Amino acid sequence: MRQLPPLSDPSYGFSPTPFGECCIAFSNDGICALTFPETRESALRDLEHRFPETDFHQNDEKAARLVRSIFEKTKMPRLNPIGTEFQLSIWNALQQIPAGKTTTYALIAEAIGRPKAVRAVGTAIGANPIAFLIPCHRVIRTDGSLGGFRWGLECKKAMLEWEKK
Repeated sequence: MRQLPPLSDPSYGFSPTPFGECCIAFSNDGICALTFPETRESALRDLEHRFPETDFHQNDEKAARLVRSIFEKTKMPRLNPIGTEFQLSIWNALQQIPAGKTTTYALIAEAIGRPKAVRAVGTAIGANPIAFLIPCHRVIRTDGSLGGFRWGLECKKAMLEWEKK
């Protein structure tokens, strides 16, 4: 397993969003995870899996402030995605997709200069640790169907509709 960089003052919290309750993890370095788990327990297991050496502290107040700023669009928080160089290149490409628009896995592969890496692109998109802010929900299949989404297709549809407003 690769060594993760240490997080400065790592915390997490739960907060309501337009798409259900989220779990957001953050440090002084920025947001490192934003998920829409089925349960709080599954969210904590996910954090432990992603950051095995990190001792997160629960801070629902700060989580609520961050989430409010995200969904009221008052301020784009700093992100701290942690992944491989390839994953980071994909996640950066996802952030270039305008709100309310979609693109395909193949176009993302082309955008990073790896047109034959469509499957690897899909895998990297599926590993996105910061849902919504790194907008993996904006990626659809070439045939126009929604494809998969870790948090469920209903959540993906809701995000796309919300962004169109």
